[in-house]
Amino acid sequence: MHGGLWRRTWRHDRLALAVLGVGSLIATIAYRAITRPMADTVTYRATAHVLRDGWPTITERGPGYPILLILTGSTSSSTHLLWFVQLGIHLLTAILVIDVARSAGVGRHGRAAIALLLIAPASWLRVVYEGTEILAALLVTLAFWLVLRRPDPRHRLRWALALGAISGAAGLVRPNLAMLFLPMAVVVWAQLRSDRPAAWRSAAAVALAAVVLIGGYSAINGIRFDSFGLTPLAPYHLNAKTAPYVEELPSLFEPARTILIEERDAALLRGESSAPDNYIWRARPRLEAATGLHGRELDRYVMRIDVELITNNPFAYLDTVKTASVNYTNLDSQPAILGLGRPAAWAQQAAHLVLLALFVATVGLVPGLALAGRVARRALEPYLVAVLLAATTMAGVVLTETGTARLRGPTEPVLALLLVLSASIVRRRGASDAAPLGASEPT
Repeated sequence: MHGGLWRRTWRHDRLALAVLGVGSLIATIAYRAITRPMADTVTYRATAHVLRDGWPTITERGPGYPILLILTGSTSSSTHLLWFVQLGIHLLTAILVIDVARSAGVGRHGRAAIALLLIAPASWLRVVYEGTEILAALLVTLAFWLVLRRPDPRHRLRWALALGAISGAAGLVRPNLAMLFLPMAVVVWAQLRSDRPAAWRSAAAVALAAVVLIGGYSAINGIRFDSFGLTPLAPYHLNAKTAPYVEELPSLFEPARTILIEERDAALLRGESSAPDNYIWRARPRLEAATGLHGRELDRYVMRIDVELITNNPFAYLDTVKTASVNYTNLDSQPAILGLGRPAAWAQQAAHLVLLALFVATVGLVPGLALAGRVARRALEPYLVAVLLAATTMAGVVLTETGTARLRGPTEPVLALLLVLSASIVRRRGASDAAPLGASEPT
């Protein structure tokens, strides 16, 4: 499988490979071939230390990325090895989406455009920073690539189990991807629906493999540490959906109510970039001291607060979902981008807005062209799967978290493909009915 991928890419996409190679060289020199920590890196490293010491306590992060830190010797400091491993992961991810684009009928220059999008400075954030986005992006893209490859019926079960395992592994890297297997199972069922027994068996195999990984890890956490779930942080992330209306919490939750209001207001006064959504992290020690609750008891108490606020203020909650949806479409402005200088940062922001407008315009035109019979199946299928994948992952983020642009990172390679594929389909809108859009051979 991999040999065929490399041969196809070398034969048809030397231009895209050249773009990726030049971009990689420039980035390696510019960032001195070493990764950089960010705010969450400390907890990834702490998790890596816990896992390396035999997993004696529950970890605040999923095991996926910390294992990569262990394997690269990066549990205590940034390393050159981690840079090159993350660079290799990024390049493999790009090659996978380029391979899908080729099979969908996107031309050689369109595939080079995908490569260009994936070497833009904002895309390098996944390589530069020590965070889960790089590994999650590979797993999401690999699942996307694999689900579009129709296996021989003799290998269908193995294919479905592999797809489920990849989807489950994505959840172990980023817990908000724990439900990735659901859209994958739906796609598998839709692909095989002409043979209903095979469709149900294959979709069930996808779900089973993922549930074994995700459910097994959650069960171990529950049995060993009395905390069923991938991490104990779910209540604190969900708390971001209640920040604007925390004063609606009933007085029976005192003194927690007063603490939360004070910390929320203090975050607003400090003017932090994430204020007030992430105020809970500063409020956590005060909650422990005031309530006498620690560990799992405090986690469950915060979840009770979240549920109380959301169920009794559904429209206020939906307003935070709307805000998170806007945040999700923003440019991820980390210091590695801002450090390039104000003109470069402004140029990136302007380019992002232009690409966002093009994305909305071109992706939105394809359904009408499809209804008119102007889109071939080989172009329409990856378009539909990409839209389903992008929509479901976005929903999982904006419904439960702040929707910060960093959370979009794992799906950005698929979004880059979706933009170029849609533009390719629209560009051929004048083709005759005898030559459906997307039907021409890639060059």
